[in-house]
Amino acid sequence: MPNRLLLPENFATYDFIGLAKKEPHPQNRLRLIAMQHIQEGNTLKVVASYIKVHWKSVQRWLANFRLGGIDSLYVKERKHKPQKLNDDIQNWIKNFLEALNANDTGGYITGKQLHEFIEKEFSVNCCLRTVYNTLHRLKFSWITARSKHPRSNAEIQEVYKKLSRLSQQSFTK
Repeated sequence: MPNRLLLPENFATYDFIGLAKKEPHPQNRLRLIAMQHIQEGNTLKVVASYIKVHWKSVQRWLANFRLGGIDSLYVKERKHKPQKLNDDIQNWIKNFLEALNANDTGGYITGKQLHEFIEKEFSVNCCLRTVYNTLHRLKFSWITARSKHPRSNAEIQEVYKKLSRLSQQSFTK
């Protein structure tokens, strides 16, 4: 026979099912339903089997409830570390790379060079990995731009593309 659970004095006054129906967060809903099962007199292991979690989790939820009340039962919001390269710097990077790409002679820049530009321009101390992660977030798959030959002719290139497509189609038939 398992030991009787030590429940807080006001535990029986809560309407856990009513709270669970109004709760938008699924993890909080699950915890409230577990508390309802405990309120009905079920053991930790039985409650855990009902909601498909380990019984130690249910025990921890109940301990948190004992210590801090209903508010300590809810999932805590995690605070994320702020980005080193804020929106202004990210916009500058995007504009800089697009301008480099739009140049007729093309452009070539390495991640290390871009890292140095950012450190000089904005006095931000970050690692090279941060620069690459930011480029990935901005949807830049590579840093280099394809250069255009100074004597290239766009009209001739379009005619060549059309002819090459036609010849490929005739070979496939």
